[in-house]
Amino acid sequence: MLTALRAEDRDEVNARPASARLLREVFAVAVRRCFAGRDTRDITPYVRDLLDRRGIPSAGATARETEAVIRSVLGEPELVDGIPDERRLGMMILVVGDLAQGAAREGAGSDAELLEALVNQAETRVARFDPPSDGRPWRRRSPR
Repeated sequence: MLTALRAEDRDEVNARPASARLLREVFAVAVRRCFAGRDTRDITPYVRDLLDRRGIPSAGATARETEAVIRSVLGEPELVDGIPDERRLGMMILVVGDLAQGAAREGAGSDAELLEALVNQAETRVARFDPPSDGRPWRRRSPR
């Protein structure tokens, strides 16, 4: 996963379903760290700036879809209906890498360290919600 994020390569993620699930969790963690509690209108200029820096047209379908993918983890999951999963994964990789680089520029550590921390947190989240390996149905643990 770290290699795919650093190289912004979705082929490795597309090859394995477990990697796609992990990427979704990494994306959710990164977006929530950066955008939770902020005005959702802050997402539009962020997406415009991100796409401009990458030389991608910042007006049109790509911008709308990228914003929808970000907003989907902030409580508006219906916005990604109709966006092919492969496109969503590519956008997720782009956004996660950019958020890590931005945090590194702000002095929160290197982007490699931040990506590793995001992947570790996402792996913990995935493991917490995985069904048991003994074949029995998953049951939520009772609170202590």
